[in-house]
Amino acid sequence: MIDRLIISAVLGTVGFNGLFPDPPPPLTPARLQAQAKEKSISAMCDKGPKSKEVKELCRRWRKHNA
Repeated sequence: MIDRLIISAVLGTVGFNGLFPDPPPPLTPARLQAQAKEKSISAMCDKGPKSKEVKELCRRWRKHNA
């Protein structure tokens, strides 16, 4: 009986620790800037008519993100 209690306590502790993963590391300024640039390019490529330069940029961006 006591062995079942010990096993359940150990398994419960291990399971409880696995439920809550470590929080993600904070974003660095360089990563925030990269995310903003990606969002800006994505919004620009989703809009309507584009110039030749913008079409080329969007083509390269889609190829890079595919």
